[in-house]
Amino acid sequence: MIDMNSFLSDINTKIGVWCGAEIDSTDLARMVEFATDYNVDVLSVVPDAVPVVWPWVEAQDKKIIGRFYVNDDKVDEGVMSDLTVRINASLKQGACGAQVFVRYKHLKSMIDQVAIIRDDLFFNRELVIGLDIGDVDSDDWANLFHELKRINASAVLFVLTKDAGKKSDFVGRVYGMLNAWDSEFGGDLHFALENRPERIDQARRLVESIRPDLLSGLRFFVNY
Repeated sequence: MIDMNSFLSDINTKIGVWCGAEIDSTDLARMVEFATDYNVDVLSVVPDAVPVVWPWVEAQDKKIIGRFYVNDDKVDEGVMSDLTVRINASLKQGACGAQVFVRYKHLKSMIDQVAIIRDDLFFNRELVIGLDIGDVDSDDWANLFHELKRINASAVLFVLTKDAGKKSDFVGRVYGMLNAWDSEFGGDLHFALENRPERIDQARRLVESIRPDLLSGLRFFVNY
């Protein structure tokens, strides 16, 4: 079992708690206790957990962010209408914003649908676009940042869904992303790397080396 004290100390940057989809209210309460013990100020939860967690953190300096997934093969008006309804409900129940995960190939279609209502839906709220870093090829970065600017994303969050160990190209992908980073994009950089100390350390060191200007907004979400 991972030593959380040592693990969180080694990360040496902002963290958030990533709460799994299947845990019950008892575990949610423990997650909030964990966040309090380790001074974690952002909690990523599935939409159904937002109204459960909100009363426990309302008086604390913590943010709840709802986590949404666009899993459909075709991102059309109906899919996005349903998504925006669910996001709006989550915001009314206490969330400070939304993490919206989408396949890179559907990113433009999603943003085409959301851009029109972005300012109304997310007025004074956060919109984080989540992507699998393994889903973005080296020649996609310029377009990715173009889309992030178009939607005025608060942050981009990268996950690593498949880690091939020593055969992984994770370092190369992070390196390529940082070198392609568009300075006109004003959002932050987040990662959710499933409590993999080596990957977290690699990402942090690359940011320190290539884009130290991003360190103030760099955040790693750790699994609870």
